[in-house]
Amino acid sequence: MAATSVVPLLPLETKHPSSTVLVTGCTGYIAGPTIERLLRAGHTVHATCRDPGNTELLARLVALPGADKRLKFYKADLTHVGSFDEAVKGCDYVIHMAAPVTLGKVKPGEGKPKLIDPMLAGVDNVLSAVNRAPSVKRVVMTSSISAICTTASDKPKPADGSVLLYTEHDWNTTATEDFIPYARGKTLSEKRAWELAGQQSRWDLITVCPSIVMGPTVLACDSSESVGAVRDILWPGLMWPAAGDIGLALVDVRDVAALHCLAMVTPAAKGRYIAHAKSTNFFNVTHVVASVFPKFWPARSLAPYWLVWLLGPLLGIGRDMLRALWGPAPDFDTRRTLSDLGLPGWLPEVDTWRDMILDMEAKKQIKMK
Repeated sequence: MAATSVVPLLPLETKHPSSTVLVTGCTGYIAGPTIERLLRAGHTVHATCRDPGNTELLARLVALPGADKRLKFYKADLTHVGSFDEAVKGCDYVIHMAAPVTLGKVKPGEGKPKLIDPMLAGVDNVLSAVNRAPSVKRVVMTSSISAICTTASDKPKPADGSVLLYTEHDWNTTATEDFIPYARGKTLSEKRAWELAGQQSRWDLITVCPSIVMGPTVLACDSSESVGAVRDILWPGLMWPAAGDIGLALVDVRDVAALHCLAMVTPAAKGRYIAHAKSTNFFNVTHVVASVFPKFWPARSLAPYWLVWLLGPLLGIGRDMLRALWGPAPDFDTRRTLSDLGLPGWLPEVDTWRDMILDMEAKKQIKMK
C-alpha cells in the first residue's frame, strides 16, 4: 500500500455515487493525496495546473490507480479570468486548493502582490466559474488555521485557567500585509469565498482549515514549505544541539485529504472545519524523529530567542514568522470536525514524520543517515 493510501475510505465515501470533481492546483502538496483518494473512491477528477503539458512533473499523478481513465488535466491560472471555465464543466463538486504558499521568503511590501492579491483573484475566478457551471452543487475550499489566528496569544487565556482552544468561530485579526501576509491572505480569501457563496443558493460552501501540514505526498513538491522544512532544516540537523522554542501546530496531509473528501460527500456538512492533530515544537519533533531513525541527533536544549532571531533568515525563517511561532503553538478544538465528518481520529505524529522522511528519501530529496 502506498503511504498516501493508509487512511481507509469511510462508508460514506464508498457508498457515494461516482461523481466528477474539479481539484484546483493539482501540483500542490495537499492536492496529490486528495486526488489519490478521490480516484480510489471511483470519482472522475478534473485537475488544473499552469502547464498540463509538463508530463515529467505530472508523472506521479498519471501513475495513480484509476488515473488512466478518470484523471484529466486542464490549464488554469488563479489570476486569469475565465481560465477555470473549461475545467469546471460537468463537475458535481469543486475542491479549490490552489493558492500561493510562502511563509518565510516574503520581502517587505511583497505580501499584497505576491500572496494576498493572487489568493483573492483565485477565489473570484474559481467561484465565478462555478456560478457559470449549473452542475456544481458544493465547493470545498482549503483555508488554514492562519485564517483563525496568528499566534497562541491572539486572544486572552480563559479566566478559569482552562486550556485556550481556538474554534471555527474565531477569525484572525492580527495578521497584516506586512506581518504574516500569508495569514492575512488566507483570512481575506476565505471571507471573500463566504461572501460570494452567500450571494446565491444553488451551491454550498465548506472550508477546511488545516494547521501545518506534513507527511508523504504524491509529487515531489520540491518548492513546498513542508518539504523545505524537512530537507533544509530538520533532516540536516540544524536543530542540533539546540532547537528554537518554535511552536508547531501539526496535521498529517493524509488526514487533510480525507477531510476534504468527507466534506464533499457528507450531506449535513456545513461551515468551517479545523484539521489539526497536535500542538508541539521543534525540540519535541527532533525527539520523535530520533525515535524512528536512531542515527538522527535530537536537540539537547532550547536555543535562545536572540540566536534564532539572528540565524532565522539563513534558515528561511522570516523574523515575522519567528515572532509569531515563538513559544507554545496555539491549540484547536476539533471535536466538531471529527463528529460531523466521521473521521475516527488523527494519524499519530510518529507516522507522519516516519512516512514523510521515507517518502522524501525515496524521491532523493534527502539521504538516509
